[in-house]
Amino acid sequence: MSDRMKMRLALSWLLLVLGAAVACSKQGQPENPKQATTGLASEFDWYMEGTTPAGTTTLTRSGDGQIQNVSDLHWNNREYTLASELRLDDSGFVTYHRLSGESAFGARIDETFTYRGGAAAWRTPGEAGSAATTEPAFYVPNEGFELASLEALVRVAADALNGEVALLPAGTARVEKVLDRVVAAPSGPVGLSLYAIVGTALTPVYAWFDNDLRIAAYDSAGWMGMLPRGWSPQILATLSEAQSEADAAFFARLSEDLTVKTERPVVFEHVAVVDVRQGTVLENRYVQVDDGTITKVSKRPLDAANALRIDGRNRYLMPGLWDMHGHFSLSDGILNIAGGFTSVRDIGGVHEKVVEMSERFDSGQVIGPTTYRAGFIDKAGPFASGGVAATLDDALEMVYFFSENGYIQVKLYSSIEPDWVKPIAERAHALGMRVSGHVPAFMSAEQAVRAGYDEIQHINMVFLNFLAADREDTRTQLRFTLYGDEARKLDLGSEEVLAFFELLESNDVVVDATAAIFETMLIHAPGEPDPTFAAVIDHLPVSTRRPMYNPEMDTTGHAAAWRESARRQSEMLKALHDYGIQIVPGSDHMAAFTLHRELEVYVEAGIPVADVLRMATHDSARVAGVESRVGSIDPGKDADLLLLGENPLEDISAVRRSLLVMKGRDLYRPDELYRAIGVRPFVESADVN
Repeated sequence: MSDRMKMRLALSWLLLVLGAAVACSKQGQPENPKQATTGLASEFDWYMEGTTPAGTTTLTRSGDGQIQNVSDLHWNNREYTLASELRLDDSGFVTYHRLSGESAFGARIDETFTYRGGAAAWRTPGEAGSAATTEPAFYVPNEGFELASLEALVRVAADALNGEVALLPAGTARVEKVLDRVVAAPSGPVGLSLYAIVGTALTPVYAWFDNDLRIAAYDSAGWMGMLPRGWSPQILATLSEAQSEADAAFFARLSEDLTVKTERPVVFEHVAVVDVRQGTVLENRYVQVDDGTITKVSKRPLDAANALRIDGRNRYLMPGLWDMHGHFSLSDGILNIAGGFTSVRDIGGVHEKVVEMSERFDSGQVIGPTTYRAGFIDKAGPFASGGVAATLDDALEMVYFFSENGYIQVKLYSSIEPDWVKPIAERAHALGMRVSGHVPAFMSAEQAVRAGYDEIQHINMVFLNFLAADREDTRTQLRFTLYGDEARKLDLGSEEVLAFFELLESNDVVVDATAAIFETMLIHAPGEPDPTFAAVIDHLPVSTRRPMYNPEMDTTGHAAAWRESARRQSEMLKALHDYGIQIVPGSDHMAAFTLHRELEVYVEAGIPVADVLRMATHDSARVAGVESRVGSIDPGKDADLLLLGENPLEDISAVRRSLLVMKGRDLYRPDELYRAIGVRPFVESADVN
């Protein structure tokens, strides 16, 4: 699954962002400042990475405040459909909104909002509510800002004081024009303006509008974008570059305010140091950092002149955490650092965007983790996702490209021809790179390992070695539904399973489990909070948490069986660990919070807390090939550090409540970072004065 994402992703976090910009409109003069042109049907095309067609949207305005939006998007074998009817009053506020369709994982979209005589009411499959209000407030749909809603919100905000609009169910949105661009449309030059909408998600949502304030283009970090029918996809590249600069400027301003730059030594005093390799705590230690590097770990006080001294009494200092399966962008940086994740392996982002993001993080211009890159390769075709190769020679050239651009591994995807795996792996290994990925369709995980896989992405792919092998087309939703239906039946003590474990262990094959998202897929019921985020949901803004009550898989008729499969998934994690197979934690979803849950899932499976903590630090650094630089608290290593108020070896959940984060020369107070993106902090941060 290549989802997350702020981008990332076909899960709810992705849908929130994708929904925010489903489509756009033609040029022309609106009949009413709050309503759009009568009777015009506008058609738009979506593209993946600026080249691969990914769906369409048709927008029809009746001219009396009614707008219809019909969208059909497809990417990475996901099919997302949306039909929306929106009605606006004379001031442009929503009086009725009806949304229906199917989510990318097959769950039903069914949402209704009404407003009459000061009474507002809304309903979705997962939650419902009402409010009495006589003051104008704009309804934010649970599914996200689909086209008509997004456009109407920007129009209302354009006339509001300071561009601010009260929201239903709660909150305030602020809309700001960021920049202008002229693009070469088929009819001639067209002026577009980039608007930032703040307050409807953790970080700004961007969309491009024409001079009449109608949505005209959308870009999601270069991964998925939309233009009017007939416009060259090259326009997306131009707009995406400008949008990236604007986004970077926004986060650079935040970074300047939220980063404590250290120009002198830093000493943590009387602190308990967590030795993640041994699984022990070293009491009452003194740790000195000079110029972003750990220089001393001592039992005795350190006489460092002019040092910034941080009181570590009754506190625990541990290495920064790793996310080994990130699909993320600039806007995830703050969330990662606040959550204690100082290193992230991006597992297949758009090259230009990932490089740009890494440079901004590494320079300190924007708050974010150190990034390690895995290049993405899939075979061109109807199920393809991301970077594609038409032939094996193309794929081999892509391996060269990734090697020359500093990638540590390549990730293969579901449409790769099984016969391609061995030559790709041989080329990658010769260049010092690892090979990982989904197991290609019509290939078993055992065959992939024998052909050269060093790592398997996703716990379902381990199960599918037995449930699908090389018989099934796992490019489809079958890789999820078959998993839910049949995983519970797999005998983990069978000769077949134990032989596979032996193959993995003897070849030092790593499993990047992303178990939390599969737990959610298997057990999430309508009306209940997403299990991945249940522990933090009350800390999130209302517009972020509302979709978390709606499952993304339709488990009708399967709920009991899938819960049994979730239990077997937990047993598989423990069995893999007990056999000596390296597991590394990855998110593939919302940054930081998903990984916190991932670690809890491992502990709940019966894996010792000390082993889980090592997986998330030293072991991940070892797999990435940088354990000499990071992953433990030792002199000579980078100062990627996390200060906690509780012992994480006793309670893995303590990592959710960091008091201070250090990345190189920079210190961060997590409570300030969380507040900056609308998250209620978990604890008050430590002083750094």
